[in-house]
Amino acid sequence: MRDQNLPAGPHRSNAAARGVAASDGRVPDGTAPDRTTPDGKVPDRTAPDRTAGPTRASAAVVLIATLAATALLIPRVGPDLSFAIALGDALVFAASLWLVGRERYQVVGYAAAGVLALFVGAGFVLATGYASLQLLSAMFPVTTPELVQSLGLQVASATVVVFGGTVALVGAVATVGNVLRAETAWDHAKLAVKTFVVPLLVATLLLASTVLGRVEGADSAPVTAPLVDAVGGAVDALLSPVPGRAHLFTFCSLLFVTAFVVERAVKALPVAELTATRSDGGREAAARTLRRAADQAALASGVALPVTLVEFALDPAKIESAVTPPVYGLLAAVTGAGVLRWVLAVALVASLAALAVTWLLRRVSRIDSRTVAVELMPFVGGAGVVVLVALTHGTALDIALTFVADRLPGSFATEFTRQSSEVVDFYGSLTVTLTVAALLVGLTALLSLLLTVVISVEMVPSDVAPPALAAGGTFVAAAFAAGAGVGAPVVLVGLVASFVAWDAGEYGTTLRREIGDTGRERGPETAHLGAALAVGTLGAVGAVLVYEYAPRPSVAAESTLPFALVAVVVGLFLLVAALR
Repeated sequence: MRDQNLPAGPHRSNAAARGVAASDGRVPDGTAPDRTTPDGKVPDRTAPDRTAGPTRASAAVVLIATLAATALLIPRVGPDLSFAIALGDALVFAASLWLVGRERYQVVGYAAAGVLALFVGAGFVLATGYASLQLLSAMFPVTTPELVQSLGLQVASATVVVFGGTVALVGAVATVGNVLRAETAWDHAKLAVKTFVVPLLVATLLLASTVLGRVEGADSAPVTAPLVDAVGGAVDALLSPVPGRAHLFTFCSLLFVTAFVVERAVKALPVAELTATRSDGGREAAARTLRRAADQAALASGVALPVTLVEFALDPAKIESAVTPPVYGLLAAVTGAGVLRWVLAVALVASLAALAVTWLLRRVSRIDSRTVAVELMPFVGGAGVVVLVALTHGTALDIALTFVADRLPGSFATEFTRQSSEVVDFYGSLTVTLTVAALLVGLTALLSLLLTVVISVEMVPSDVAPPALAAGGTFVAAAFAAGAGVGAPVVLVGLVASFVAWDAGEYGTTLRREIGDTGRERGPETAHLGAALAVGTLGAVGAVLVYEYAPRPSVAAESTLPFALVAVVVGLFLLVAALR
């Protein structure tokens, strides 16, 4: 109701001055009222949106420039199929990041992203490996040993070109939807690690069952024989030591670890909650006593550990004479008792299991059912990888082995075929294929972790990470293309494309923050991009003219090498200064 003690005119002006909202939800001056956040604070409309990507036009420029440069560079150092595989891998990687970042259908999205992690790793390996194998088959064997070094450097440069081009395509495709950020890269890395656990565990069980099922031939097991021997020796030394002498170090180490883990497990167990209906408190007292005994055992064995190192420096006879034979005999009987060591080992395993179950239950109890489902979906994706491998392992493995063998030169192909046949015959195609699949998922996790680190430590600006990745990958591919035998004009086109992609992504992101993506930015954006492209093109044309018509002294001459080194250092300094 209107205040009768105030005149109408002043009342309206005061209301407008105080920003009182009208009936349509807007203040009288026509602006929208400030909405408060759930914590009661008014949002800062002037704060920049750190998650906003470049404008649509700038994102299109980044994508087109990167596609054009990689389409020129990759087919010139390897087969055309490598470019197609790299582009497909970039699309799959971007789709995985998009699925991880979506709030809707997050449960299904996490499972699908887990399965796609297999194809992301396979794409990186196929794109780079295919180009390397194709060059190896074309260049080797060589007629003279002097050619090995130069051709090897050319193959290495070509591999870096394809890898850099693949990274550039990942950044370019991710720029379109701005799906690559520090938080999404970290979430994708965690998802890939969880997905990696399932096929790795199944592959490990299959490998172990195969080796244990062929005990008589375990010493000749391909690939894993040294690992099996090392693990078997460590287990024997820990649980079945040589009788007749003291084994102080291994016994104290096992006792210290077991006591420490038992104390942690008893502390983590919800003893009070489990005994809430009992009034005598006997179980709580028993738990405290067990914790105290384990803590004292861990302390005593930890103090004794440095002293036990003396058995590695002195002969057992000298130690026996120093502590007298009866005392040494008692030490040998206690520290070499297999039954006592087995009891400690069982207690250690049980305590670790109790710790894991307690941690899992506490974590589940604090989160809702949807979050639990999201946390478990990467493991479902890992199970999907196992099922996919089980359905296709025979055909996929035969195709892969034949593909590699056909592209290895000379005796390398024969040796590869022989060794791979031995491995497949011993372990079976399912075990071998599943192991490779687990490694590919692990490669995806490693790539995501590297992206997270690169963005987190500001090696690339976090707010323009996708275009920076596209520009950096293109620059690396162009820089190494010369070593792979690509001509100077194509190299310069790649360098110009990298700078155009970076400039478009950075400027488009800044412009979108300031005035939005509403169409008003088209004028200044077009002028800026046109100027950047013109400057880059003029620089490239000037470099081509110098390359074609300038006198070319011998680079190998001692008088020109210092000038070349100074020119490279100055060029890198100017490049870094320009990027800063």
